[in-house]
Amino acid sequence: MEQEIRYHVREAQIDKDEKKLAQLLSECFDPTTPRQVRRWIRRVEKESKDWSKSFVAEVDGAVVGNISVELKELHLGEGINVKTGGIGGVCTCSNYRRIGIACNLLGLSLSYVKNSGVSNSSLYTGRMLPAHRIYERFGFFDIETWCVYIKLLDFNYFFGTWLRNLNRHLKVSKIARKTLQNWDRSIVFEFQKFGKKSIRYRHSRFERLSKPPRSPNIIISTKAETLIQVMWGEMDFWSAIRTGKMTVKQGNEADLKILKKVIIRIWGD
Repeated sequence: MEQEIRYHVREAQIDKDEKKLAQLLSECFDPTTPRQVRRWIRRVEKESKDWSKSFVAEVDGAVVGNISVELKELHLGEGINVKTGGIGGVCTCSNYRRIGIACNLLGLSLSYVKNSGVSNSSLYTGRMLPAHRIYERFGFFDIETWCVYIKLLDFNYFFGTWLRNLNRHLKVSKIARKTLQNWDRSIVFEFQKFGKKSIRYRHSRFERLSKPPRSPNIIISTKAETLIQVMWGEMDFWSAIRTGKMTVKQGNEADLKILKKVIIRIWGD
C-alpha cells in the first residue's frame, strides 16, 4: 500500500516562493524564471488593487501546486462587462497528481471569490486538457465562441520555432522527459505544400535533420494547417488520422501515442 502524501495549502509568500513557483510553472507551462514570477505578482497586485491571491500546496517545503485568483472583467457583449474572479496558473507537480491537490486549491479559490462578493468566477482552458474535467465537476461551463485564425507566411520558420520551444520545454518538464525516456525515434512529416520536414529525438532533445533518414520510425503525410490545428486542439490527433487528414505511412500505435503527446504537449493521460 502506498504511503499517503500529506500536503498543506497556504497563501504564496512573495519573498519566499518565487524560485519554487518558477520551477513548478516551468514544468507545467513554459520555462519561467523567478524574476518573471516577481514581475507577474507585482503586475497582478497593481491591476487588481491588492484583491488578487495566489494559493500554493506544499509538501516538505516544496511547492507542488499553484492557483491564482485575479479580479478581472468578463466581457459578455458590446458594452456589457461584469467583475469576475479570474482563475489562472492552475498546475500540479507531475509527482503529486491525482491526490486532490488541484481540487483543493480550486475549491479554496472559489470560496475566496464568493466571500469577496464577486458574482462569478471564470477561466480559460483547452477542452483537450485533462484539467477540463475538474473544472466541469466544479460547475464551470463553456461560454466562449471566439476562434483564433492563422495564415502561414513562413512555415519553415514556424516549424523551427515550434521545435526550439519544444526543446526548451523538455529541459524543465520532468513528466515530458519521463514520457520520452529511451524513445529514440525519427519522424518525417510530408507536407503537401512545404515538402518534407524530418526530426529525431535522442539525448533528451529533438534535432532537425537536413534530409530524411533511410529508415524513419514514423512517416506522416498531411497539410501544415492540419498539424497546427492538432497542436492547438482544434482537431483531435486520432480523428485527423481516421478522417484521412493525416495519413500514417509508417509507425506503430505505441509510437503514435507518444507522437501525439509531443505535438499537443500534454504529457498526462
